Amino acid sequence: MGWSVLSLLLLGPAVANAASWRNNKVDHHGNATENFSSSGLKLYVTAPRLRFAKNDEVAFHASLVNEGAYPVTIYLHENPLKNFTIIARDAEGRSLNVKEEMYFQGSKDYRDPHHTRYSGEMYPMRKLILHAGEKYEKRIRLADYVDWDSFSEKVRDLNVTAHFYPNPVQAERYFLASSSSLNLIYDQTREVPKERDNVGDASTETLRVSAREIVYLMLSAEYTRDWSQYFKYVSLRDIVRDYPEFMRLYAQDSTELQTKALAEFRKYLSGRGYHKLIRFRVLAGESRETSDTAQVRVRARRDVEGFEREYLTTYYLTKRDALWQITGVESRLAD
Repeated sequence: MGWSVLSLLLLGPAVANAASWRNNKVDHHGNATENFSSSGLKLYVTAPRLRFAKNDEVAFHASLVNEGAYPVTIYLHENPLKNFTIIARDAEGRSLNVKEEMYFQGSKDYRDPHHTRYSGEMYPMRKLILHAGEKYEKRIRLADYVDWDSFSEKVRDLNVTAHFYPNPVQAERYFLASSSSLNLIYDQTREVPKERDNVGDASTETLRVSAREIVYLMLSAEYTRDWSQYFKYVSLRDIVRDYPEFMRLYAQDSTELQTKALAEFRKYLSGRGYHKLIRFRVLAGESRETSDTAQVRVRARRDVEGFEREYLTTYYLTKRDALWQITGVESRLAD
């Protein structure tokens, strides 16, 4: 009996502690007193480029990665200066001035749906849960976080690190230091020339392509056997009427026969029995163009079953959706 009582006395505190541990509501998402780094939350700074000219926007990425086993909660303030502190040091180790939070030019309306209500009050933060293996990445523009205007002209090499505050309102003293750093080159002696605006590109007028240009593009596509481009300029349903052997089949009332006729006609135009184009010349003086219709004449040399022949061809075009489309063809041997 005495032994059992002694056992209970000895084991009592351990049992009590175990029960207390089981009943304790451990918040694996993160709380105000948690050491976030021990939860596996890591901060990295990365950049797709490390060299910047004087007129470049110096920017990089800050990435929060949950490398632990449990979810971690962070609170993103609508003022990013409360979440991130960027430390930029020159070649001599001197830090550039960090911008004060009050200078952030952001939304003054805390009712932004991007943020949430907390404890029934307006709360300017958004709760974000990072599960194991997940990452939150933010683009950092250096000029938003440090006093860019006070840069010395001698500043060239910058070492950049970052601090992140996972809960800047309830736990201001807890922060993560970045596990990596960046060595940026800010070359103030060089400027990248900006791209000039092309006034023509900004025009609201519809691009105008002449009927002669359409014929030239069509024949160029035929010459290079680029049939995907060739059939953009040709209306098969219209020009099939100028080819009696296919028109007889297409003239039938049967939709199936019409579809078959157009398929065979397409094969014919793209090389089956078609005359191989050797060279061509669009005749400028013999072209006619009105608002809706046009005629373009072409002199072309073709290989027909091993014999070269010269053809004079008239292409008829119709304006459709502001562009010309070939809707008719007449061809004869040239004199």
